[in-house]
Amino acid sequence: MTQIFAYIPFSNGVAEDIAQEYPTAAGKIDESASLTAIVTGSGADLDKVANDMTSIYSQVIKVDHADLGYPNAEVVRKALVNIIPSDAIFLVAHNTFGMDLGPGLSVKMDSAYAADIVDFEGIDGTTLNNSTVICIKSSFFQFD
Repeated sequence: MTQIFAYIPFSNGVAEDIAQEYPTAAGKIDESASLTAIVTGSGADLDKVANDMTSIYSQVIKVDHADLGYPNAEVVRKALVNIIPSDAIFLVAHNTFGMDLGPGLSVKMDSAYAADIVDFEGIDGTTLNNSTVICIKSSFFQFD
């Protein structure tokens, strides 16, 4: 079974919209995949977002540390390499933070990196060969 992890960005105790879109993306990669949310930060806002994500994701990993209070990609990357298995797929938002986090994480994990993804068609988890960092644009599956 493909393991997919999704980084949940948030501000002021509210997850960004991409958190709602990751399950659709993961389902297009592999319908039977295990999807786990990862939330990093510190304090009450982190607690609230992690709790909110339990209604969307079957598994939520909360990484609470004072050094993660401000989203710094270098610090978050150090935490993630100890959490994400080497054969997993990692989804990250295509925003300023994700574009900072994704490439470096793929290097640290010796993984492929795919940016600017807007949809998946004709692939599955085995096509990606797992061990992939994917940077997804927000509004992933919103079509006019």
